[in-house]
Amino acid sequence: MINLKGSQYLIKTPDFTTTPKLEALIMEGCTRLVDVHPSIRVLKMLKLLNLRDCTSLRSLPTRIGMESLETLILSGCSSLVRFPEIDGKMEHLKTLDLSSCYKIKYLPVNLQQVEFLEELDLSETAITEPPSLIFQLENLKILSFNGCKGPSSKLRPNMPLMLPSLSSLSSLRELKLRDCNLREGDIPSDIFCLSSLTHLDLSGNNFLSIPASITRLPKLKLLMLSSCKELKSLPELLTSIARVCIDGCASLEVVASPLKVCNLLDLASIKAINCYRLAENINALTLLKKHLKAFANSRQMFDVIIPGSEIPEWFSQQRGGSTIRIPLPLNIQNDSQWIGVASCCIFVNDDAYQDKFINCRAVIHCRNSGQGGRNGSVFRDTDLRRVDASGWLFGKRFNQPITKDHLFLRYWSRDKLYPFSLEDKCGECEINNLWTIDCLDQECDELELSFTDPDVPCVKVKKCGVRMVNEKDLEDIKELHSHTTQCSPNLEDVHQHSADNDGSIDSIGSTSLVKQKPKWMQNFFNFIMSRSRKKL
Repeated sequence: MINLKGSQYLIKTPDFTTTPKLEALIMEGCTRLVDVHPSIRVLKMLKLLNLRDCTSLRSLPTRIGMESLETLILSGCSSLVRFPEIDGKMEHLKTLDLSSCYKIKYLPVNLQQVEFLEELDLSETAITEPPSLIFQLENLKILSFNGCKGPSSKLRPNMPLMLPSLSSLSSLRELKLRDCNLREGDIPSDIFCLSSLTHLDLSGNNFLSIPASITRLPKLKLLMLSSCKELKSLPELLTSIARVCIDGCASLEVVASPLKVCNLLDLASIKAINCYRLAENINALTLLKKHLKAFANSRQMFDVIIPGSEIPEWFSQQRGGSTIRIPLPLNIQNDSQWIGVASCCIFVNDDAYQDKFINCRAVIHCRNSGQGGRNGSVFRDTDLRRVDASGWLFGKRFNQPITKDHLFLRYWSRDKLYPFSLEDKCGECEINNLWTIDCLDQECDELELSFTDPDVPCVKVKKCGVRMVNEKDLEDIKELHSHTTQCSPNLEDVHQHSADNDGSIDSIGSTSLVKQKPKWMQNFFNFIMSRSRKKL
């Protein structure tokens, strides 16, 4: 291997005839390199050629044919005008990166010689009409055309990328078409033929709607539509799509309900930062409920981020600040009507020039001394069990200034909160060969939620809320009225709320707890009766 990375005074490469067995040549960041010696063609054993960010490189040998080459990186060679012809078959080439080669307008007509190519990146080039042979590479897995916002945009102002049929790309997993000036009808209708596609990025384009055929992509998990400022509606999407990102879609008004569940996923999200028109037309809670109703318990976690300054009243337990802690009903994991927990917070990024997180940390304070874990352990007294600690990053890096209040809703299924099941026999509970007596005498668990992290810069969280979700909560998906002020309540607000609930911090918004009391009383009654029968 020869590694000349960052050699600022390297102007031209040496003659390579004396190193015929060379396997890796790295000249990344050699910004003054102008010429590559033609003898590079003799390197028949070369597997890696990295010329990334060689910004002064103007040309390569007219023909290349390194038969062992696996990875060719020319990304950032902004002075390179032409890509060489392929000499012979380069059957081992898997990765070709020409991104940010702003002056390259054409590719060689014999590119089909690299028939086993798996990754091709033509982002930020001057290519407006890629050769059809690219779309016949049956082994291609990642294809990227991101791009006309950089210097290449001056070479093709307002010209949309012309895409041929996609039907032959049966192995394609990722298709990136960000900022390609795509308009209505520019996306080929046969996109549904991409049977292996999991990631589709159409961000920054100019269409009013996306083709209905996208709903027929069976394996699609990530759909990126950020900054599609003309987009007005989204069709019904398969719930196999785990993440839908529609940040900055200023004209978006309608997001249809998800279609029938076809694949089960652990995580999913809809991110609609700065979609103010959408927020005017659909309540954040309604959006959450529609998706919960579609996939029931098939997903362990689901997020919604959308503009909003009021936490819906449905989140019956609320308080100011970024943390809330609530008691969980005894043996809730055995309640067949309980499906999970939903949370919500109001946040704003008061510094659009710094990357900041919104973090959601969920912890269960395990009070039941006999409650067993997956591995047979028993929680004692105030043991902690972390349910989740994940979130989102916002800021300048993602072009997402958030200057107005937004809502962050997160739902956890019962299986996420309690990934094990207890057989409640009241008087005698058998848990992984461990026995406890009188389960009803134990204290209840507590759930603590925190939307900030002291170890990283975080957005400002004004208020948060939580609700225990039951089956009946999904029966009515009408929009609910919201209450709470637009700014963070002060301590007097919190204290007043607490006073309305018997002055206990843990009883803030205790409506749902009151509803649970009859069931606890029934369980207790059943427990007493079972003990009485045993004595008889």
